[in-house]
Amino acid sequence: MMRIKFLGGADEVGSLGMVMEEKGKRFLFEYGITPGKPPKFPLDSPKPDAVFLTHAHLDHSGMLPYLTLKYGMPVYATPLTLELTDLLLRDSVKVMNLEGYNSPFDLENVEALKKLYVSISYNKKIIVDDFEVLALSSGHIPGSAMFLVKNERSMVFTGDLQTIDTHLINGCAYPETDILFIESTYAGKEHPPREVTEARFLKKIEEILDRKGKVIIPAFAVSRTQELMMVMQKLEMEYWVDGMSNAVNQIFAKYGSYLKDAQEFKRARKWARKVRNSSDRKRALESGLVITTGGMLEGGPVLYYLEHIKNDPKSGVIITGYQVEGTNGRMLLDTGFVDINGVKEKINAEIITYDFSAHAGNRDLLDFIEKSRAEKVVLFHGENREILLSQIENKEIILPKPGEYYEL
Repeated sequence: MMRIKFLGGADEVGSLGMVMEEKGKRFLFEYGITPGKPPKFPLDSPKPDAVFLTHAHLDHSGMLPYLTLKYGMPVYATPLTLELTDLLLRDSVKVMNLEGYNSPFDLENVEALKKLYVSISYNKKIIVDDFEVLALSSGHIPGSAMFLVKNERSMVFTGDLQTIDTHLINGCAYPETDILFIESTYAGKEHPPREVTEARFLKKIEEILDRKGKVIIPAFAVSRTQELMMVMQKLEMEYWVDGMSNAVNQIFAKYGSYLKDAQEFKRARKWARKVRNSSDRKRALESGLVITTGGMLEGGPVLYYLEHIKNDPKSGVIITGYQVEGTNGRMLLDTGFVDINGVKEKINAEIITYDFSAHAGNRDLLDFIEKSRAEKVVLFHGENREILLSQIENKEIILPKPGEYYEL
């Protein structure tokens, strides 16, 4: 009998962690935080025999160093995910301390975690404590994986999932399994055709620049910035990239086999200028076209740019990513205000959103579930997952609550 318990991220996006117990072994899938003011942490994890990490985003990886304070266990992920995770965790410690929130771990713990890393490859089976484990591409970001775990029965843990091909990465694999654990971020929502979104995005950039405004594009450092760079090369104009995205660009270039087209990414980078210091930042602002971290406006260089365009109605802020409840980005979309250095500021620039989501939409989730041929489906990582209940047929559906054990 398999037992599972979610430590966070069951009925929300963020702080994801799931314990799976079977045959006397305990595996932990993800252990993340929800970046915010204050950050939100998952429940404490019992000692795992192994950890499986689907990708580097902090809502999946952000609490892993905390485990090194108490436990030592292998952490399995693709080599690209492991390198990105180290980068994001180091930045997370810095940001939490700068904002006055005591990080539950320090850089020594981040370094200790690296010694527990075990690199795995797509489509190559490994044995972990008598369980057969196969990592498959989840299509979410380069290096992201879903895990197919087999003993007497099989289970798939998707992590974050995208089914369509983008400029940066191909869509996910479609494994069959007995039990399916699947994210539900966009339950009840569909994405517009990507080519339509891209055309509107590029047209809006040109429109703002034509009226002598500045275009500020807050974007996640990992994958979203790079996808936008691939799209923006069609403009055939220089722009600036600020924040951690520049380090991520170098890592992606190093792991070209995880990209859909490494040469295309190389060509796209030629249009991007790096912001290296405050003088560059001023030049970037003057140029009028900037991609900058952070993607949810919680911190980073984006606040500098917002401060400088807040009273300019000719300028525009283009939001391309999911804005979690309680973040600066969600507040901007809901109210038009953001918190800049502790002061709520009205942003009088044009606020525009475009759906460049790296998550599967409602129809794609249902298609994935059907193709999995799973008997039991566990929905997690979504604020509206109940919507799927009436749409899934002939399967046992579980909507877990955090902190409670379920037998499957």
